[in-house]
Amino acid sequence: MIEFDLHVHSIFSKCGIHTVLELLERAKEIGIKGFAVTDHGLTIGGRLNNPFFERFRSPCQSVKILKGVECNLLDGDGNIDVPHMFMNFLDIVLLGIHPNTAKGQSKDAYTNMLVAAMRKNPCVDIISHPNDPHYPVDYKRLAQTAKSMGVALELNNSKILYARTETQSAVDLVQACKDEGCMIAVNSDTHAIHELGLDDSVRPILESLRFPNELIVNRDEKSALEFIDSRKGNKS
Repeated sequence: MIEFDLHVHSIFSKCGIHTVLELLERAKEIGIKGFAVTDHGLTIGGRLNNPFFERFRSPCQSVKILKGVECNLLDGDGNIDVPHMFMNFLDIVLLGIHPNTAKGQSKDAYTNMLVAAMRKNPCVDIISHPNDPHYPVDYKRLAQTAKSMGVALELNNSKILYARTETQSAVDLVQACKDEGCMIAVNSDTHAIHELGLDDSVRPILESLRFPNELIVNRDEKSALEFIDSRKGNKS
């Protein structure tokens, strides 16, 4: 179980099917310490809105709710659809390659896109699901760049759970992060409440490769919040 899940979708993403309060009730039920609501950027239909970012406060002191976004690449020049109007309210920014980016390009092309985006946008904290088979990347080069910028690469439980990618791709990703000393975020990528906090599909990979626990940014609540706090200055 993930103690602090940093990749969770609500009904404000087209792919999410629950409200934030429903997610909160599930978090209380299973005993996790907190989660980040990271709905999609506008480019692929995310409905990011002022009231959530400006007004919402968790009604439950025992479960922390962070405000975030999973934004999208816009081009090969490093532009992304991070909502600058909400930047002062964002705790965390994820960046992933999604269907608005054309498939069928080379590994180098997709890697170059993500590297350019990280360099141009220091607000990005986590690269989400970099082992998506539709958008292959060079894990070593991505890990090297991420490490140099204090960014974590995501080990996404849902991609393996629902066979959206090969288990070997996650193994290769984790091995590259271990080799390069790059941080990992272990996330559920929740779309339905029963997925919240799940890491059953990827935990064996970390254990089999003896991945250093100290390189997992959300190994517990304390480490997750320290990671978030350490990168606050990049949201200005």
